[in-house]
Amino acid sequence: MSHAFGPSQSPPNRDANEPVEAPLVVVHAHAAREIVAAARETVQPSEGAQRSSSAAPLPSQAPPLPSERRQLSTLAVSSVVAALLLGPLGAVTAIVFGWTARREIEQDPARRRGRALATVGLALGVLLTLGWSAAIGAGAWMWRMHHGGEVASGLGEGEASPEPASTGSPAAPLPDSLPPLAQPGGSVPPHTTHQRIGGLSIVDIGADVSALSEELAKQRAEAYAHGEKVLVMTTSDPCDPCRGVDRSLGDPLMQTALRSVRLVRVDIDLFKEDLDQIKMPRRLYPGFFLLSPDLTPQDGINGGEWDDDIARNIAPVLGAFVRGQYTTRRQPWHPLPGSGMRL
Repeated sequence: MSHAFGPSQSPPNRDANEPVEAPLVVVHAHAAREIVAAARETVQPSEGAQRSSSAAPLPSQAPPLPSERRQLSTLAVSSVVAALLLGPLGAVTAIVFGWTARREIEQDPARRRGRALATVGLALGVLLTLGWSAAIGAGAWMWRMHHGGEVASGLGEGEASPEPASTGSPAAPLPDSLPPLAQPGGSVPPHTTHQRIGGLSIVDIGADVSALSEELAKQRAEAYAHGEKVLVMTTSDPCDPCRGVDRSLGDPLMQTALRSVRLVRVDIDLFKEDLDQIKMPRRLYPGFFLLSPDLTPQDGINGGEWDDDIARNIAPVLGAFVRGQYTTRRQPWHPLPGSGMRL
């Protein structure tokens, strides 16, 4: 039997082990080779460009230049040295140097260092300036207390002494006796009075006191109980210097100078015989006296130790006197014959 194969007929079945037709395999392999070759030509120039570009170093990959070392601020060092070695002036200078060094470092931190050191110098300058100011102020106050009233050399024994600026002379003879409860010039209270002016305790011995020594002993005991020191002031009326002292007692300078002092005022006219009995001078007044254990004067000065009767002249003298520190005087202290202790 014969078989005819036309265009519309399907080819006869092939064996499964029969190989694929060669022309179809050749065509596909050739196309693949062309694609691979074209791809290689495209990739090779890119790789060459990459190799050439990697061979030349990029500007950003250039090695960094060595950085310049920051210098320590000279002003910062100077501020510490000045504060520690140059005293009061150096303390003030340290403040200026420290502040300037900080500003200098803040403006150019890449080239300057030492901000912490400048801060230390500035702080030392402030602290030491305050310390030196306090020390100088205290020294000036102590010098004034010791020497504020010493503007002239001491007068020799027997020389004339300043008299109080009053119309009556204290050296003139005084009456032998006064009527009881008499108040010369109206300055003596009938009874002993005790008052305070600021922190200062003031006692005026009254006209009814029969024995001055007993009243002084009483006042000393009361003063001791209150932690005070007795300062006796002899006074009279009229007596302009005495009133000048009285007016100055409320001044802060006098309040400081006479802190913890009990000022006991005694009228020399009313208590003439009592003052003579305890050997307390009454020729020059106002007089100021510290008492010895037997109530006689241990030390004494008078208003001739200062010029005008104002607080700034009186306070330095009396402040040093009551503390036993008033040594160089216009008039040296000479106790009356027969009196108690002598310095």
